[in-house]
Amino acid sequence: MMIHPLSELSRAHLSTAGGKGANLGELTRLGLSVPAGFVVSAEAYAEHARAWGLAERVAEHLASARWEAAAAEVAEIFARGALSPALEGAVREAYRALGAPKVAVRSSATAEDLAEASFAGQHDTFLDVEGEEAVLVALRRCWASLWTPRALRYRAARGIEHLGVDIAVVVQRMVPADFAGVLFTVDPVAQRADRMLLEVTPGLGEAVVSGQATGDVYRVRREPLAIEDRDRREADRPAPSEALVLALCRVGLQLEAHFGCPQDVEFAFAGDAVHLLQSRPITTLGAAEIEPLPPLPKLTRLQEKMSSGNDDRFPVAPKPLDQWGFRMFIPALLRTLRFLGAEVDAAEERAMLDQVWREMLVMPQPRPTLRLLGLPGKVAASLRRDWMGWWEGEAFGRIQEACAPVDLRALDDAALLGRADRIAAMTADVLGERFQGIVGMLASVALQVPVTAAVGKKRAAVLMADLFSGLHTRTSEVNLALHQLARRAASAGPEVSGAIREGRPEALADTEGGRAFLGEVEAFLDAHGHRETTGQYLSAPTWRQDPAPVWGLLRGLIDVTEPPSEEAGLARHQAALEEVTQALRFVPGLPGAFRRTLERLRERTVFRERSHYDLTRPISAMQAVIAEIARRLHERGHLPNPEDVFYLTEAEVRAWLGGEAPPRGEVEALVRRRRATYAVVNGRWQRRAHPPDAAGTSGSELRGVGASSGVVRGKARIVREEREFARLKPGEILVCPYTNPAWTSLFGIAAGLVTNVGGAASHGAIVAREYGIPAVLGAAGATERIVDGQEILVDGTEGRVKLLGQGGEVGGVSGVGGVGGVGGAARG
Repeated sequence: MMIHPLSELSRAHLSTAGGKGANLGELTRLGLSVPAGFVVSAEAYAEHARAWGLAERVAEHLASARWEAAAAEVAEIFARGALSPALEGAVREAYRALGAPKVAVRSSATAEDLAEASFAGQHDTFLDVEGEEAVLVALRRCWASLWTPRALRYRAARGIEHLGVDIAVVVQRMVPADFAGVLFTVDPVAQRADRMLLEVTPGLGEAVVSGQATGDVYRVRREPLAIEDRDRREADRPAPSEALVLALCRVGLQLEAHFGCPQDVEFAFAGDAVHLLQSRPITTLGAAEIEPLPPLPKLTRLQEKMSSGNDDRFPVAPKPLDQWGFRMFIPALLRTLRFLGAEVDAAEERAMLDQVWREMLVMPQPRPTLRLLGLPGKVAASLRRDWMGWWEGEAFGRIQEACAPVDLRALDDAALLGRADRIAAMTADVLGERFQGIVGMLASVALQVPVTAAVGKKRAAVLMADLFSGLHTRTSEVNLALHQLARRAASAGPEVSGAIREGRPEALADTEGGRAFLGEVEAFLDAHGHRETTGQYLSAPTWRQDPAPVWGLLRGLIDVTEPPSEEAGLARHQAALEEVTQALRFVPGLPGAFRRTLERLRERTVFRERSHYDLTRPISAMQAVIAEIARRLHERGHLPNPEDVFYLTEAEVRAWLGGEAPPRGEVEALVRRRRATYAVVNGRWQRRAHPPDAAGTSGSELRGVGASSGVVRGKARIVREEREFARLKPGEILVCPYTNPAWTSLFGIAAGLVTNVGGAASHGAIVAREYGIPAVLGAAGATERIVDGQEILVDGTEGRVKLLGQGGEVGGVSGVGGVGGVGGAARG
């Protein structure tokens, strides 16, 4: 049979209905409230895959691990293949039997929702599907989602045979949910078996499941059943009753007892009813224990100052193997402290180099010495040196030599580790000297003195930002190249522009024009694919490793006709320079000295951005070495999955590669323990970086750092991660947790910028000033306090964000006058 009502299915029908369909059938048989629906069987998929010659057409791609090519081939197969009349008729009849309502169409692979691998988020779901034709289209897209690059990589990492997995499709009535979310019958974050964890949000729960929204979090004691505490994300957001939450938890305990293991339960509340949308084993628990964590250190004021700029560069906690990458950077930082005239205790240095688990990136406590008296001279010497000439003439050549492409598979283990050691040593050496070049930027502190004397303390903060506007950096060059790529896509014809607008880059392989454009994207990635994404970590994929952010940027930029302009920033720079030098003209020689010092500081800023861009190359080269090490350890049976390598330490990697790996059972236990520990560490990291009751917020206003002056009023668009880049539309205000250079391509279409973390010296601030968009950085809690689509006013001069309603009043935000009004996206 091709079609099975949910009421006829159970866990015994895994091969027919897939993990999701079988579990839903089991829940239905238990008499629980499950939305009515049916399953298009895995046999139906397999029959069509055979008829369309799928195995033959993807065999070569699979053998060579060409996941993108395999995905593109399959997308064409499932988009163009003719459905059998028998299946098409059966689907139409089953849909009409439901009453032809709006339905959810969900993928249900036969290797899905198992105790050892959940496949959560690997295959597609489509909500609010209505009409027979739309259901048939969603069916094809679910089939194709078995072959996306992410699903292929997921199976490959777990040693699951690609052609051994089939996929069923679940079609269910949509629930008119008042609230929805996820219940974990054991707390997987704190590794607490004595309590449950529940996340719930108004409306549909898909945003919580996909990570696009943050719901209210409940922690519920299992025995006796009671709510221990609740984290409310918004004080006035609706919430379900306590009785309804406890009723769901009782159902969760029932499911856990029935299935014999802790459950991850997707649910919806409609009125007083609890509807179950899925129940699967929790696959991330592993061992209940976690590794010992050091207590959070008590920081001195100087350490707090030195550590305050890390949140935008490191938005998530590092994994154990990321310490190998830190060994390239920490010696350079300590060398700089000593160059400045400070000393660092040797024990503190060793602790910093050896620490595995980090809950914050903390510099050791420096001790001043008499050498600090020479600091002004060192700053002046740094300003005089041609650092860009050194970089282009020597440093960049060393980077290119150490990171030159080689056949890593042809190297033996010792040579492979030797390459990593050479890259690390070169990076530490180049970076140490580069930091001495940036020391010259300390002169910006002295520059504030004449600016403050000229215009007053309040005005000085604005002018200091404007004086550094209009810089042309390597980041802006990359952003312009990306914009030009988007313009070529827009003019390449509907087969290219349509695929990008619809978020279907895999379809580009279907046409001659699309293949030509893919070649242009490859050329862009060859030039800039080493760009970092979620941080300067070995565990964070680059654009080359995961091009999804690039496709998201192209999708957002494709309808933008004008490239980013630096003219507004240059105009602000010239106006600020004129204002200050005019006020200083009464002191002979001071205006000229001010101009010269400012110009050198602007050159240092350009040097900092250029060198940062190039220093992502050794990180990318190290990532390639680690990927090869992971492949070898996995093939030799030492590592359960290649991706587990990031939960090892550098010492363990070296030992295991040398044949000293522990027994497989011990390795699996170690990886489980490290994963559980990382979940706790990262949770604490996020709470420290983004405290729920952040200071500087009140009522309808957020406070932060005015990083780029001007005022703009418009619609806020929440973008939480790189994969959501395409959500931002021209003229909207970008609201995000942090920015790094990869995010700045969005600034060409954003009307303004608000971030949770960051400051006036960050990469995001520099590029915002280049493009002349108002920016407030470090507005703690912005992504939680601001509602997606809400109208807000951003005052980058005062460092304030006003939260408005439809037709709300601006009231109380200074600096509005003189920027052309606030009726639209005015830029100052």
